[in-house]
Amino acid sequence: MKLKYKTILLSVLVVTLALMTFSYSQLPFYPPECPAGPSINPGDRLLIVAPHPDDEVICNGGIIGYAVEHQVPVKVVVVTDGNDTKTSPVTRHNESINGTKILGLKEEDIIFLGYKDGSLRILLNDHWEIDNPFTASDGSKQINYPYALEKNGTYSGSSLTNNLKTIITDFKPTIIVYPSGDDEQFDHQATSGFTELATTQTRYNGSKYTYLLHLPPNWPSPRSYYPEYYLIPPTKLVGMENGPQWSMFNLTTHQQRLKEESFQAYRTQIVPSSYLLSFLRKNELFAEYSTINVSPSNFNENNYTRGLQVPPLLFVDTVGDGKYHGKEKPWDITSVGMDINKDVVTGKSWISLKTAGEPSSSAVYNVHLYIPNPEGIERVKISVESGVASLEREGSDNSTSEEIPLKIKNNTMIMGIPGNIFKNNPYLILSAETIKSGGVLDQTPWRIIKVNT
Repeated sequence: MKLKYKTILLSVLVVTLALMTFSYSQLPFYPPECPAGPSINPGDRLLIVAPHPDDEVICNGGIIGYAVEHQVPVKVVVVTDGNDTKTSPVTRHNESINGTKILGLKEEDIIFLGYKDGSLRILLNDHWEIDNPFTASDGSKQINYPYALEKNGTYSGSSLTNNLKTIITDFKPTIIVYPSGDDEQFDHQATSGFTELATTQTRYNGSKYTYLLHLPPNWPSPRSYYPEYYLIPPTKLVGMENGPQWSMFNLTTHQQRLKEESFQAYRTQIVPSSYLLSFLRKNELFAEYSTINVSPSNFNENNYTRGLQVPPLLFVDTVGDGKYHGKEKPWDITSVGMDINKDVVTGKSWISLKTAGEPSSSAVYNVHLYIPNPEGIERVKISVESGVASLEREGSDNSTSEEIPLKIKNNTMIMGIPGNIFKNNPYLILSAETIKSGGVLDQTPWRIIKVNT
């Protein structure tokens, strides 16, 4: 009996130790299984794109400090004025200057664009053209920010894109770091789209890395000050088809301390109780979103018109994201598909949106396509509302609208669109969203698509 008792006790002890080992391995004491990156070398030129005055340091203070330490030129672009109704734009400007100065940057290394805080999604989707500017709450339609790169620039998506294109052309970065399209804050998601568009138009061929800041309610974990922990990728954004590829930039003790010191310059934004202190960790986290290649095909169009076929997967969107974190399944976009007709002149191509639940008649589902061409940007919006699909095309000098074919198969909306949309340029950027009563319930990242003609 004694031997049997000892055997049972030993078995319990082994199982307990195994469970403890596994549990501790799930805590962020250890570096995640990610490759190192970005790799910054002599001859590189680093451009950081920040939607607001503080994003440049919260997610990138370590990499900025490393670049300065190794004499790599750095420029920071701050897109909005930071006027969050609680703090003046001048105060936010000074915080950015002082915070980045601690990291070793000079005032001339920081470029401020001065667009209105909270307006970027609207500029990208609704107020693109210069002759259709966004009107701010103070009635202004032009930038009145004293530190702006373009004085009196128009509040429009095209103006902002042109600003980024100018900076990229002039500075000639080899590495661009910008917000993740999976970030759930609207200015961050829009800044990601603007950057994707500017790099596509300038034919930028350097490295691009994204950073993630807003993914509530449980990331980062824990959401507090734990400088001895590693910042690890959110589980739901790991292993997705055509999704982000994560990398980790480890910080030295000196770089960690310098970054923490720079946080203190942002007194109006980073308070002792702020979850932003979660980003003071042993590393910084970045991700790459690759260009998605699509090859036109010879498909049987009758299969689509009869609802027998679904377009091949383009990319997956996170399940359980958005305003309600997936609790409202009809509004939660889970994937986007695309099938391009080889006949790009007269043929019809097909785009699909899949949701976690059956699509709702109370919501509007939009797919935005931005297509650079020699005349400018052609913007295409595909909408599904109350069981009817429509397509709007807006170019530099004309706009059209038409009803298009729609099939709904289980949780998937399949829309037929003119194939000639893709004939002038092999590149486009795409994003989808769910809207209800004017509010955004879910949105996908902006992704670069290359059509292999």
